[in-house]
Amino acid sequence: MSTPSSSANEKNNFEEFQKSLNSMSLPSAMQDDLLQDIKEMGFYSSTELYLLSKDFVDRPEVLGSLLKNDFGLNPVKSNLMRGVLMKLVAAIEQGDKHDSANGKMVETTTRNGTSKKIVVDTTNTVETNTNSGESKISTANSNDKDSLLKEGFININGAGSLDASSTIGKKSRTIIPSQVEKKPLFKSVVVNQNAKQRHTSTKNRHNYGLPPNYGKLYPNLATELDNFLNFMTMTSASVQESPIRQTTAIVYIRHAKLFLGWYRTSIGLEDGNDSITINDIFPDKEAISAQPIIDFILWLRRTRQISDSYEANMLRGLTKLLKYRYRNESTADPSYGEKSFGDIPVVRELRKLHRDANRRQILSPRSSEEDRKWLDWGEYLNVVRLLKEDVEKEIQDYEEKANINKGKSKASPSLGDTTFTPAQRRIATKFQAYLILSFFSCVPDRQRTFRELELDRSFLRNTKMNCWTIKHGPDDYKTGKTYGDRPPLVLSPELTPAIDDFLERWRPCLKPIGNHFFVQPRTGKAFTQDTVYNLVARSCFKHTGKKTNPHLLRDMIVTHVRDSDASEKELEALALYMGHSIAMQRSSYDRRTMEQKVAPAVELLRNVNTSGS
Repeated sequence: MSTPSSSANEKNNFEEFQKSLNSMSLPSAMQDDLLQDIKEMGFYSSTELYLLSKDFVDRPEVLGSLLKNDFGLNPVKSNLMRGVLMKLVAAIEQGDKHDSANGKMVETTTRNGTSKKIVVDTTNTVETNTNSGESKISTANSNDKDSLLKEGFININGAGSLDASSTIGKKSRTIIPSQVEKKPLFKSVVVNQNAKQRHTSTKNRHNYGLPPNYGKLYPNLATELDNFLNFMTMTSASVQESPIRQTTAIVYIRHAKLFLGWYRTSIGLEDGNDSITINDIFPDKEAISAQPIIDFILWLRRTRQISDSYEANMLRGLTKLLKYRYRNESTADPSYGEKSFGDIPVVRELRKLHRDANRRQILSPRSSEEDRKWLDWGEYLNVVRLLKEDVEKEIQDYEEKANINKGKSKASPSLGDTTFTPAQRRIATKFQAYLILSFFSCVPDRQRTFRELELDRSFLRNTKMNCWTIKHGPDDYKTGKTYGDRPPLVLSPELTPAIDDFLERWRPCLKPIGNHFFVQPRTGKAFTQDTVYNLVARSCFKHTGKKTNPHLLRDMIVTHVRDSDASEKELEALALYMGHSIAMQRSSYDRRTMEQKVAPAVELLRNVNTSGS
């Protein structure tokens, strides 16, 4: 696909977007700023923006969050951009309300002299052979010179042969998107139908937790939640359990906010009524005080069809909330062998529910459709290879255009230079995507490992081995309390030149803030959980059509290795390397079917019977 080579072309590419901007009546300076933001995000045309935005028509707030979290726009800009993109979607889907190339009939002459009429559309082209009266539908991107060259609509030098002045629109037939077979869009592929239904259900069922501005509406409840967070993460005299990590505590806070929002609604409290407290919800320590949580779980099962796994996780978080509630009433002493909060009946009651949910989740089927996201390990490695080739091609094209001799001059400004072109930022962004997926292939660890990589702390260059290594202490990974300091996680020496090149030439283009190795292109801040998820899922989907997620990569490598001839010693070493037990490797990460697991036994018995006959 050819890149726009002039400001005139760029203007035409974003004509629809510009019209939507104009309709917002924003100051011209703000319009220019938003247009520049779009270009720096890596978009080339209104068509790409339409394809990104059209799946969010029913949930524009999700698009706003995407623009803020993944592209780094500030809250004001993300809301403005969301409004512009929604107008763009409406305009394109209404057909000819905008005066653009979409839906226009133009006439041209191919290299063999045949006259053709085509309807130019953002994604589809209807061709009519005037001489024969035949017509056909083909898919073509408006910027794809290769497809136009193949059909004879542009000459070999790239000059257009379309004459927009010779439009004949009355007898043209418009294209209906459903008539054209297209690759499904990322957002249209649903791996968990129940989750999809939950998000598209009524507003009250989907947004049942505390509102985002709960701190202003319910200051007393907000103070209690702040205290709950401190209770989980800080050591004090009333704490019977060791502090947990901030990231885990935030998950439990989210569970608490969902429960508290539901409870307020269930008893009919009006917005702004801040009279209810956690002590009011759980008035005493008897088992009957667990009834509000039981009612909540039953409501989740009935209205939201939650999985057993989600139920177990929710009960774990709410059990922690009960421990906070009764922190001053429990006299249990775990240091003498007693169960923490074992003298509080309501806590014991919730623990029973949690154990039951855990037992059920072991036997329950997976809630998502595995075939829509599962890749064989070889398929994943092929995705990494394609990403690498894409980055190398981008760098080669950039260096050729900049007339840079490879190895003699740098393709990017010096480290002190803060001015970078959109092309440089695009390469840096693609480089990051390639590196993080290649890191997963070398060290199939939890995604936290990679988004929290810090230069000269957890990410170190081993000059003797000529490779980069990841070093974790007990606080740097999920099971650190169990396994302590981890052995160095070694990246392949083949990646060393790429990592060095990224650090020297391309990472500065992203204007990083701090020492995190991977940074968000718009803000320069460290990756978030959503950033890593989207990078992996979108990269895999682009090349395979599967929405693979980062954590599934751990399952994929374990399944691949356990289906090989790896010895028990090697499997145990892999489990230690990945930060879990061999039992966890067998029970949670091994996704082989029962038939695949018993296949060696079948083969063994066949060989025994054959040799004995």
